[in-house]
Amino acid sequence: MKGIKKNYKKKENYSNEIKLLRGRKISTSDQNSVLFFTTRKCASTYMNNCIRYLNEKYLHLISVDLASYIWHYSTQEVYKLLEEKQAEVFRTNGILYGPLRQYIPINKLEKYCIVLMLRDPRDVVVSNYYSIGYSHTLPFNERQQKDFLQYRQRVQQQTVDEYVRERAERFHQIYSEYCNFLIKDRNIKWLRYEDFIQNFDSWVKQLGECFNVDIEEKDINALFELKGGGKKVEENKLNHIRKATPGDHKEKLKKETQDFLNTKFKDILSTLNYD
Repeated sequence: MKGIKKNYKKKENYSNEIKLLRGRKISTSDQNSVLFFTTRKCASTYMNNCIRYLNEKYLHLISVDLASYIWHYSTQEVYKLLEEKQAEVFRTNGILYGPLRQYIPINKLEKYCIVLMLRDPRDVVVSNYYSIGYSHTLPFNERQQKDFLQYRQRVQQQTVDEYVRERAERFHQIYSEYCNFLIKDRNIKWLRYEDFIQNFDSWVKQLGECFNVDIEEKDINALFELKGGGKKVEENKLNHIRKATPGDHKEKLKKETQDFLNTKFKDILSTLNYD
């Protein structure tokens, strides 16, 4: 694949991703594939681990993280490349795809099991400021790493209000596509990040319903421990999990910036039933 160095081809943990990007078959299962859609700062890393745990116990699909592989090792834009190659890499049977942090117009979408996890977009754009500016891991590709560090330096020179106003349109686009193409067009039952934080048992039950499985009590307990149990998160902008509780935008942003977001995301907030 153009933009990926040959010496990375031996990375065993991404061997299936490499095969798919070359158009090769990696599964003979006839079980429907799963697409895990989300966006940044929606506990997507935990969700990925959680879904993979359930996959090993109940689904037995082959797990791939195409976006992560491309981001770490390629010089190409992740979702543009996935859309261009979607006919080759997305197969309707036998594969668990994710996390995919923005919508991709995949052919025969109705043949997939779709899991969608979202969070109040106002909190997402605030949390993304601290992630990009201070805690997000660096890509492995040296050129990508240099570009990311330059962007990080620029973000650190901004206030959170300035960053939010600059990036709001990008997140509005991501959420609009999810609302229009998955929630409205296909009536996808989506999971709320806020339920994950505040009502874990109900959230796990909904997750099981997405896969049409009854999650056993021992597995619910294992997922709770994987989440960190009942441990409270002390806010630290240098940590990947900086602050888990909802409503962050009300604490971090000026009133006029909050008003800006409320207006900008009015249609999204109405569709997703956020106050």
